[in-house]
Amino acid sequence: MSSRRNVFAVLFAATLAACGGGGGGGGDAPGAGLSASSGGTGGTGISFGVMTVGSAIVNGVRFEDSTANITIDDTPKTASDLRDGMVVKLRGIRNTDGVTGTAERIEVENEVRGTVQSTNPAALPPAFVVVDQTVLVDDLTVFASFLPVPASPGAAVAALTAATSMVEVHGQRDAAGNIRASRLELLTTNPLGDELRGRLTGLDTLARTFSLSAVPVSYGPITAITPAGASLAENARVEIHGSFNGATFVATRIDLEDLEDAQFQPGANDDVELEGFIVGFTVHPGTFTINGQTVQTTSGTRFENGSALDLADDVKVEAEGRVSGGTLVAEKISFRRGRVLLTGGATVTGTIPGAGTLEVFGKPIQITGLTEIDATSGITNEPVEVRGYVDSAGAIVAERIKDNPGGGGKDILQARVTDEVANVLTVLGIDADLTSATQFEDANDQPLSGGLSAFLAAVTPASSGAPGTLVKVKGTFNLGTIAVEEAELEN
Repeated sequence: MSSRRNVFAVLFAATLAACGGGGGGGGDAPGAGLSASSGGTGGTGISFGVMTVGSAIVNGVRFEDSTANITIDDTPKTASDLRDGMVVKLRGIRNTDGVTGTAERIEVENEVRGTVQSTNPAALPPAFVVVDQTVLVDDLTVFASFLPVPASPGAAVAALTAATSMVEVHGQRDAAGNIRASRLELLTTNPLGDELRGRLTGLDTLARTFSLSAVPVSYGPITAITPAGASLAENARVEIHGSFNGATFVATRIDLEDLEDAQFQPGANDDVELEGFIVGFTVHPGTFTINGQTVQTTSGTRFENGSALDLADDVKVEAEGRVSGGTLVAEKISFRRGRVLLTGGATVTGTIPGAGTLEVFGKPIQITGLTEIDATSGITNEPVEVRGYVDSAGAIVAERIKDNPGGGGKDILQARVTDEVANVLTVLGIDADLTSATQFEDANDQPLSGGLSAFLAAVTPASSGAPGTLVKVKGTFNLGTIAVEEAELEN
């Protein structure tokens, strides 16, 4: 019997699936508090994630959910009611094989529900407002009950009508408090009333008011508060139901989620995995939060699918470790979007930020309203460093751009290998010729014994079901090819 308990807290639109309905997604606080398992199991745990069709899959672990206790909006449901993109909490047992398990309890959590107030389908990313919350829609958002199915995030938002369309949104908050939608469902009716989740502030028990995600809320003496007998407290995590009266949301029911979900709270000996957007990042090693949970990185933290240099606000990650004094001490940080890095001469047309365009190594870079630009005098035709990801349509999306890159003046490219012919790798459609490279490093930044042949042997191009090896190459770019001088394997 294992003496160490496993807790899985997936706090974003993650890879979580459910029998009879989809799965993967966001959540709120990490889970835990479970006893060690026996009978050949690898441990018990709790996951917060977004559903995908199939058995519940969290970080590569497939949980059988046919016997799970399932609730949606505090109403008992079955596995057939679970749908793609729903945000869930999952408690279960992981088997010793590390890749299968059994779900015991699944609870579905949406972030907001109500009537759309305004839309902006032309924004990057497209956005709309509901219950005074800004919702951002991207290539990972699941669209439900739209006819026809939207061809793009912008088309989905364009299909919404202000003051008429009713929606339910699953997702998680970014550093600005926006909801990054994992599921957007168009409703024909709203019998459960408007709904909003978050941590209350400015509680006035005499006036019976507080604020929730910048929304003024009032509640009366007959407002139902659950669990029965519980009292509101500053910074309590709550879910409110009700409707607007002018600019004030009048709550008819308030659920205290910290009390209702005590079984999801992590204990000192629990293993925790939690996913979401980084908020409040300053420096590594250091601390930041993911969906309200403090995460601490140390000099011993391992990084996968990127490096410590990729840490920044609004970057989606999975943190794994153990909780100490309320803080998750991260043993590993995995980046949920494949990280790309391009450092080299930029070609700029027009004004950036604005309506201008940017290319690096001949590749167009998509700049959105969320892109952080660190430039002393604007982005001009000069060397720049672009960090971001490749979306599902193949576009390079910039999360950060700076005009004072490192790298000693060398051109740098980091991404996954899609092809390999002799000594030439294809990375982001660019040829990386390793023939003249003199320095090779492994994923731990250590010299790779065996040089070129060992490096090539460690590289696997992308194929069906496999993303390809993440590499970083440094050298000189010319006419579609980087003559590589240094090559590194990345986790």
